[in-house]
Amino acid sequence: MKFKGSTRLFQIKKFPISMAAVKKNINPEKKDLNFWINKKGMIQIFPRVPLKKLYKYQHNEGTIGNTWKKHHLTFFNFCKQNLKGDILELGGGSNSISKLVKDFSKINKFVCLGKNIKKEKINNKIEYINSFYKLKNKFEKFDIILHSHLFEHVYDVNKFLKTINLNLKDNGLHIFTMPNMKSWVKSGLANAVSFEHPYYYDQELVKNFLEFNKFKILKKIQFGKQHSIMFKTKKVREKRNFNYNKFKYNKKLFEQLFSKWKKDVDKINKNIQKKKSVYLFGGHIFSQLIIYLQIDKDIKGILDNDPKKQNKFLYGTRYKIYSPNILKNVSNPYVYMRVGAFSNEIKDQIKKINKRTVFI
Repeated sequence: MKFKGSTRLFQIKKFPISMAAVKKNINPEKKDLNFWINKKGMIQIFPRVPLKKLYKYQHNEGTIGNTWKKHHLTFFNFCKQNLKGDILELGGGSNSISKLVKDFSKINKFVCLGKNIKKEKINNKIEYINSFYKLKNKFEKFDIILHSHLFEHVYDVNKFLKTINLNLKDNGLHIFTMPNMKSWVKSGLANAVSFEHPYYYDQELVKNFLEFNKFKILKKIQFGKQHSIMFKTKKVREKRNFNYNKFKYNKKLFEQLFSKWKKDVDKINKNIQKKKSVYLFGGHIFSQLIIYLQIDKDIKGILDNDPKKQNKFLYGTRYKIYSPNILKNVSNPYVYMRVGAFSNEIKDQIKKINKRTVFI
């Protein structure tokens, strides 16, 4: 449902509904990507894409690179001292915290609920449930409920948090990590708010949703300068009123984001017109956005470090995804890259492949 009294900030017509890599250059499904803002300054994408269509193709985010490995380890350490009793992890997938636990002596059971879980049962206290992130009242109460980079994907956050609250014991812990969206938007990242991330969350809005649904924030840490925020919260009896009003600030923030995108497209087009060998980095919405904001002519290709994406097509485009190693034999490659916290890691890698690379 669209927020009442919303106005549209920005639109990209007929945008691909998936950001996956696909084997064939298939006829993609598209939908207008609309950014709306309500009177309180809450921003959303509407209309949304049905979940079964949205996640028809997997795109393996959060699985490649040292930055993600450090994130997963940091989140585990953030949770570690509280891993006791009955634990439920939502949407952990191949990055499930259960894989990092070595001592199960204080754990009664560890339930992993989510789609595409890689079952690596290393302890008989681990139970896997291959299902979408739907909590039901039939679940018994848990001491801790965990999730990593799931919150931002949820379509009905109040329902999600209420259900987590119902499935926690009194004073139970709800611990999670999510994107540092404000930093992402300030950096011009296309994946901050999208079909998969249908709402913009700054830390103040997250706090409001938590307190409105009877959670108290016990601890909060930031991972990296702009990567993620980790929250440790406790189930409480008190419900606080919703108090969020950042219309002017958020409207300006997103207008600056859209302006950054336009400037990036202008830079890329100028280099293409000069007959430079231009590549986009990221077999993902990072590249889709630039392509659908009207680059003038063909780029040379899309680069990505994920072997599962390489030599496939980026959904909704005619471009193939390649390993960055193809730059080795390009005389003067130009690479457009807006990947936030991963920038230094990837730039160092590409410079080792071809020191003549110019980053746009």
